[in-house]
Amino acid sequence: MNDSYLEGNPLFERDDLEADFIRRQKEGRHKKISFVFGFFTVIFSLIGFFGVIFSAVNFISERAETKKEEKLAYYNEFLLAVASVDPKPFDDITAADTGELVEVAIWSIIGSDLEPDRYDYSTGELAIPVSDVEFQYNRYFGSQLPIKHQTVTGYGYEFKYNAEDGCYYIPLTAIEPVYTPMVTDSEEKGDTVTLTLGLINSGSWKQDAKTGKISTPDPDKYVKVTLINSGAGSYISALRATNSMESAIVEIFTSAVIEENTSSASLVDESSTAA
Repeated sequence: MNDSYLEGNPLFERDDLEADFIRRQKEGRHKKISFVFGFFTVIFSLIGFFGVIFSAVNFISERAETKKEEKLAYYNEFLLAVASVDPKPFDDITAADTGELVEVAIWSIIGSDLEPDRYDYSTGELAIPVSDVEFQYNRYFGSQLPIKHQTVTGYGYEFKYNAEDGCYYIPLTAIEPVYTPMVTDSEEKGDTVTLTLGLINSGSWKQDAKTGKISTPDPDKYVKVTLINSGAGSYISALRATNSMESAIVEIFTSAVIEENTSSASLVDESSTAA
């Protein structure tokens, strides 16, 4: 399983996180590094900032000890492309912005472990074949909504679609993901999985130049992601905005109800004994 879990999840300790980060920085000098942290840094000139963000998400999942933790780690990896785009909420995939869905598919490619020479960039732009984009699109959204090829515009960048060449062209300039993901909870009911996804502003990640320590930003907002499981995989079917305090409020309300019920039962028992 690829490393892709974020600091800030209560499953892991800060000291272990920092130690692993420093260790991986040293090992990275002698090993093939990932496409995002390597190819983007060299070819796309993403110095420092982009490396810190993706280093933070690239090494934590291996520390998962339970089946649920492993699932959360997998979901973090899966939703990295979604967080990078920050699509508008939709209750049904058919109501989603088709351009943003294509953008998610492209981000899943440029944010993966690719060999530096996987795609041609001799023209000054990275040329990704339509077939690769379609493959990733189907991986995320299945056959629920057929892909609609088009040029998409993100935050400060444009992924150009060329039907004649059969490619999407990605600019060889510094592009940044909008958010990085932190899945905090998952709930399964039948073939449906609902994930609580925290979105951390990419600009919030900071690394101390001397100590190498990474700060732990709080999510800027939360969304509920609904996945539909099928024999061929898990597909995103809905994306809903949610209050960041929702879980805490529910927990407080539930605790209050339990306490009230317990108190009422005690009074009944005392009355029965007195009688």
